[in-house]
Amino acid sequence: MTDLYSIVLMQTNRVGIDHRRDIRKANLDRIIEIFGYGPTRLAFREYAPLKLVVLPEVFMQGWNNNPEPYSNLFTKVAKDMAIRIPGDEIELLAEQARKYKTYIAGSAHEVIPEISTEFAFNAAFIIDPSGEVIYKRHKYCPYLPYSGRDDVSPHDVWDRYIEAMDGKYGRKKGDVLSCMFPVIETDIGKLGYLICNEAFYPEHSRAMALQGCEVMIRSSGMAEPDGSPPQDLWEVTNRAHAAFNTMYVAACAPGNLIVRGNPANSYPGGSMVIDYHGAIVQHVNYPGETVTAAQISLEALRRRRMDPRHNWLTQVRSEAFRHMYDKPLYPVNMYADRLPTDQADRSRAQPIQRFVEEGIYVRPRGDIA
Repeated sequence: MTDLYSIVLMQTNRVGIDHRRDIRKANLDRIIEIFGYGPTRLAFREYAPLKLVVLPEVFMQGWNNNPEPYSNLFTKVAKDMAIRIPGDEIELLAEQARKYKTYIAGSAHEVIPEISTEFAFNAAFIIDPSGEVIYKRHKYCPYLPYSGRDDVSPHDVWDRYIEAMDGKYGRKKGDVLSCMFPVIETDIGKLGYLICNEAFYPEHSRAMALQGCEVMIRSSGMAEPDGSPPQDLWEVTNRAHAAFNTMYVAACAPGNLIVRGNPANSYPGGSMVIDYHGAIVQHVNYPGETVTAAQISLEALRRRRMDPRHNWLTQVRSEAFRHMYDKPLYPVNMYADRLPTDQADRSRAQPIQRFVEEGIYVRPRGDIA
């Protein structure tokens, strides 16, 4: 067990690709080129050796809003952009993991053939120092900006997902919570993973905290205006998850998103490491490509967790809360028997009207467009 180690966050630019054959030239070659900067320039060889490198959300592929030559983005991403994990692209990173004896974490659009080759998932993965993919989980609550994004959730194909993933990549066999929110025990602590907007759901990190998560990795950041003051939801959510669950949060934001029609600095950067008190220990307060580092002390975290003061997780009185979700909110198994084709399906499925009818939401006086 490594009690004190360095973690590197690679705030890399992302070029939105049209096809997976472009991954190396557009994104991955540059990552490999600068990968050694963290281990050789930022980590401490004796005091706190490098043990974990984190990359942004979909750092190989970026986002692409053009479905051509297909009728929808779900098919475009699955057929043209998504990779297999493990696979050729992951092996290039595995070489770096072996070279620098470090874990590497990141996210990518992934097709899981055992479930379907017609749609993809947003997959968080961890490679160990031997080059093996030891962990995968998939974005449970995709971002739904009116038309939605282009990856499917495990919740959309609930039964097929559990059948395919149960007991694999850090999951406990027969444990639904672990299947959707796995935590893996390693020699650098118990690791969990949030992907971008998943941090807007406190249940996600709490699910992993209750499985012992000590270092929560988070890939990607908020675009403007959410990612900058006065809103600064990126920082707010990172610090909240760390403080409420007495865990480290290692949050790697992207640099620029280079895709047609996108402003250069639409993503304001902000990669940061938060300690188990919710305090910022490292912060990149500017956009664009950079690499930064901080130190993780497992021994300090574990000693802190033994003290009852402000130990919020151990003070939860759970009996009342178990009834909060007796009535389902969002429809499960939406794509169990059909393929996703219309991105707006998922936004229309949000129970906003039901909330109004049940008196949870109050309808405004003015007309709604």
